[in-house]
Amino acid sequence: MQNSDNIVAYMDDYGKVVAKVPRNFYQGKCDYFYISDNVDFYHDCVISQVEENNDTINYHLSIPCDLKIGTLYYLVDNHGIQTPIQYRFIVKTQQFDKEFYYDGNDLGPRYYSDHTDFALWAPTANKVVIEIENGDNTYLYSLVRCEKGVYRIRVDKNLQYATYVYYVSVNGVVNKTLDPYAISATSNGERSAIIDWSLLEDKFGDKNCIEVKHYNDAIIYECSVRDMTSLYSSGTNTSSLFISMCEEKTSYNGYATCLQYIKELGVTHIQLMPVSDFATVDENHSKRMYNWGYDPVDYMVLEGSYSTDPNDPYARVREFLHLVNTYHKHGIRVNMDVVFNHMFDVNHSMLHKCVPYYYFRYNRQGYISNGSYCGNDIDSCSLMTRKYLVDTVKMFMNCYGVDGFRFDLMGIIDVDTMNQITKQAKLINPNAMIYGEGWNMPTSIDDSIKSTSYNNFKLDGVAFFNDYFRDNTKGRTADDCRYDQGYLSGNYGKIKEMKSALIGNTLMEGYDYIYNNPNHSINYVECHDNQTSWDKLKDCCKDSVREVRLAKHKLLLASVMFAQGIPFIHSGQEFCRTKLQYSNTYNKPDTINGMDWARRCNYNQIVEYTKACIAIRKQFEAFKLNDCETIKKEVSFVEHDNVLEYIIRHDDQVNNISEVKIIFNPTSVQKYFNYDDSYNIILDEKGLITNGLCSKVIVVDPYSCVVSIR
Repeated sequence: MQNSDNIVAYMDDYGKVVAKVPRNFYQGKCDYFYISDNVDFYHDCVISQVEENNDTINYHLSIPCDLKIGTLYYLVDNHGIQTPIQYRFIVKTQQFDKEFYYDGNDLGPRYYSDHTDFALWAPTANKVVIEIENGDNTYLYSLVRCEKGVYRIRVDKNLQYATYVYYVSVNGVVNKTLDPYAISATSNGERSAIIDWSLLEDKFGDKNCIEVKHYNDAIIYECSVRDMTSLYSSGTNTSSLFISMCEEKTSYNGYATCLQYIKELGVTHIQLMPVSDFATVDENHSKRMYNWGYDPVDYMVLEGSYSTDPNDPYARVREFLHLVNTYHKHGIRVNMDVVFNHMFDVNHSMLHKCVPYYYFRYNRQGYISNGSYCGNDIDSCSLMTRKYLVDTVKMFMNCYGVDGFRFDLMGIIDVDTMNQITKQAKLINPNAMIYGEGWNMPTSIDDSIKSTSYNNFKLDGVAFFNDYFRDNTKGRTADDCRYDQGYLSGNYGKIKEMKSALIGNTLMEGYDYIYNNPNHSINYVECHDNQTSWDKLKDCCKDSVREVRLAKHKLLLASVMFAQGIPFIHSGQEFCRTKLQYSNTYNKPDTINGMDWARRCNYNQIVEYTKACIAIRKQFEAFKLNDCETIKKEVSFVEHDNVLEYIIRHDDQVNNISEVKIIFNPTSVQKYFNYDDSYNIILDEKGLITNGLCSKVIVVDPYSCVVSIR
């Protein structure tokens, strides 16, 4: 029998095969087909439909018998030509998931001092071989196929420092691949590694961190492991590593930097930009390249360029664990930015190599979905994909003590998967935070099941980045909207939108409604995407002098801190971080992306102002109302010629006050307000007023806000 690449055969459903025959092969004409395993099985097929295309003739074949998935079958035509039958869209059927869904918790390697158990889910594979390197020795073992398509083997050796790869024989080819459930690897993802957790430090836990009863108890500070210490001004002894972020008492020109600075700022959480293994930085020569890390190759393995030795699989594990422990020790929780919406490259993905076509989403025409605009979409609706995402979250929480997860392009992921992730995360740690980008991405699932902002009522315990808040306080952020202004940057016509933003878009009548709970709204004006706020103000307020732009910048920071919902700051935002007007710096060098701590010194006044806003938010309950009914009852607004009075009448017995009043004045005119009752003014354009100022008259300078209490 002759093998041929001319005919391609796919099993797209139970009992169905599609054969694609090119017209230049016997004019595309085939009279009959049969299936064989080249051993002792063969069975004739029935041609049920013929589709004629320009280049191929497609034969839809019915197979009047049951085939055993995981067996390598061949399709043979009347010319005596055979081709392997590829298990394709059959893996997308409910029957396949029912037959092969595996709910065990033992996938991957399980290390013991005298043996290691390996388990790989690969139901369409006909053979799996493991290659283990242990010191100077190399071993090859065939795994045994067990229930639910899981291949297993126990190796009776001490594999404490061993590495390995799998050879998965599937669809007529042999794929060399890493283990999707391994938690470490050698540099650039060459080999999976076995980790003995007894060699690593114990976790400090989160005993020094705040309790997150509600998400709006958190104040999130987004930062990059590399950016925080890539420049000399960081004052650290090492740079761009997990351990660099842990160096204590660092400074530049007498001002605190890095960990010490974050502690003094007063935030409750850091959100690390992607730290899972990504593609476009050579881990052995990391300074030659830059990338944010939104190009994942391995969800469970940490990025090696952030470790002191990318070729030591223990280094990245030990050092990230130390990072989490260190921040916990100082009372700061750690959230991870995870990119569960796509992989860097489908064909080179270990998921695709282990079970082709299963883990990625395809449209009705059979083409790979690209709602992420990154070349592919993860198919979170497939049960084992969902399990893999849930298991990844559980692993980072159980093994490293991670406190929460920010989901990049969360709209690619379906509602059921996000709800399962949230449920499992809360079971491990009730303080866990789950949130992400709720944009409606054009992935090939129905809008009703996407994890988007407008489906927030289906996602209890999931928060969303509020781009409405960003666009209406600061101005829209796209490159063609550089000159667009929000209420606080000069467009006073957006005063209604400002009111909607300050209540986290939680009320319907008279407002723009999005969220059914203020804990769903992450309020921000700047993140790693798009221009920094300071760069944006240079464009949209180009006619304003620098002092006015500085004042507007402070207004933006204040709006984030005093709004209902969850405040979010991008690192360096509070000292006018600049990226030289670039809007998308994902692959720009350290000179553009690195944290310039000299600016922290030069803009210390704004840093102190931000600290004051954070301290006020943390102190007063009025900024942390937890349901729409309370907001409707206790929050009101008064407009005064483009100036907005934001009033929260909340009985705060801890601070013995009943009302907080914030007046935003984005205009160029000083405003005076007279009241029947006296108010204690606690913040103005200069920052915190420590002794308070009690008066019936409140003066609000141009481009500033005043916070008062009574």
